[in-house]
Parts: sequence; structure tokens; C-alpha cells
Amino acid sequence: MSHTLHSIAIVLVLLLSAYSLLKFAFFFLLPYEMRRAAVDKAYAGRAYATAKSDMVLFIIAVGVAAFLLAQGSEPIAFLGGLFVGATLIQMFFHAYPPVERQAPAPKSPLKRMSYAIQDRPSRAGLLMAFYAAIVLGAVAIYFVS
Repeated sequence: MSHTLHSIAIVLVLLLSAYSLLKFAFFFLLPYEMRRAAVDKAYAGRAYATAKSDMVLFIIAVGVAAFLLAQGSEPIAFLGGLFVGATLIQMFFHAYPPVERQAPAPKSPLKRMSYAIQDRPSRAGLLMAFYAAIVLGAVAIYFVS
């Protein structure tokens, strides 16, 4: 892989790491009313609200994975990272059963989950702390080495 593509992959992964940490931080920094208003606005009376952003993130994920594998990333470390990430996502979803402050109609499983997360983001606090530790630790190791 060329030096330019390698540099692009590094910058992109570091930016996505910062984005992922900031996204979780908003759960704890913003009061419920502001989080709820943002979710209400995103859904705007619909059952689903993420089709476009999910496709954009999917395309970015494909690009990042291709960059990492093309630059010779260790396959076992890459697969281990996928397992850890997928496990954290699964546990994150399991941390949010239905809550008192329900999503308005029309409802979908994803919409119910979105509203449950806004209701009590601390339910996945340990998972978010572990995720943050992994990201910050990896960034620190990158800059130290």
C-alpha cells in the first residue's frame, strides 16, 4: 500500500475513533430532554430513521476494512477486533429492555431501542467504559510506538 493510502487509513481510523467516543459521551453529557428531542426529530413520526446514515457508515466500514487488510494488518488481530466489537454491540443491545418512557408510534424494534437508550444510557455504562478504554488504549499505543 502506498504511503499516502496508509496515511489516509490512519487519519480516518483516528477520526472514527474520536467520533465513536464523542457519540457515547453525548449519552452522559446531554440531559434526557435534549437526547429525547434529538431522537424525536430523527424519527419524525417514522418507524425507521437511519437508512441513509447506515449506508454511509457501511461504505466507510468497507473502505476501512479494505485499507486495513490491504496494508497488511495481522489477520488474527483483525478477526479478534471484529469479535470484540460484535460482542460489545450484542451486549449493548441486550442492556436495553423496554422502559416506561416508550417510543411514540409508529414503532419498530430499532426505534424502541433508540428510545430505551435515551431513557437510561447508564445501563450500558460498563460496556461503554470498556469500549472507551480499548479505543483510548489503542490510540495511545499507536502514538507511543
